[in-house]
Amino acid sequence: MTDVDGTIAAGGEPAGPGVAEAVRRLEQQQIAVGLVSGRTLPELEQMAHDLDIHGPIIAENGAVAKLKVDAPLVDLGYSRQPALEALEKLQKLFPGVKGRVDNKDRIIDVVFFSDSVKPSELRNHIGETQLLDSGYVFHLMQAGISKGKTLKRLLGMLPDKSLSASDVIIFGDSLTDMSLFELFPHFVLVPNPLLAKQHRQELESFFGRTGYVSDGISELGFIEVTSHILNARLNHISLT
Repeated sequence: MTDVDGTIAAGGEPAGPGVAEAVRRLEQQQIAVGLVSGRTLPELEQMAHDLDIHGPIIAENGAVAKLKVDAPLVDLGYSRQPALEALEKLQKLFPGVKGRVDNKDRIIDVVFFSDSVKPSELRNHIGETQLLDSGYVFHLMQAGISKGKTLKRLLGMLPDKSLSASDVIIFGDSLTDMSLFELFPHFVLVPNPLLAKQHRQELESFFGRTGYVSDGISELGFIEVTSHILNARLNHISLT
């Protein structure tokens, strides 16, 4: 399961040919690839089609999910109302808070830009509603939603019900992936040089205690580690 922006693609861009080849090789070895991202569901489904992947699709930072591309939406029981109310309040308080155009394609979360107000100040005014800072944009969501929790729920719904958290490898690059790193034992941090210094320091502190960090940055890191996984599979070498 991989994050998208900063992990297999530049912000807002499609995955490049190197990533597409790595994914093709994984799928040929019966290693299903899935996407878990803050992007919208239509964006992720298009990417899933382009890459021809067969794993779960998790959009809006865990708020929206499908077991595979073109499958029905999974009913996660979440509401968009807390996010809409929080955005309305912030826009009244801070004129610099601007909703992003792709909110029309979102089902649960709401995204916005804020030029001058710090995240800590924004959080002071939204009660229990979540505020996530992806490093690119702010996300508002109902409390309790996370990428990690949603992926855990989906594992029990997949056709192969024997899958557990230890059968999954996570790829991510930012603080919005922390719930995945915390709930799944096998994970890779792909360094993203575009992240703010404070975000990089928080991630480095966590990965200084546990986890694996790729040598390559962004999509190069993903390609590097998946090549290692494939070589180990082909040569029957234990990854541990």
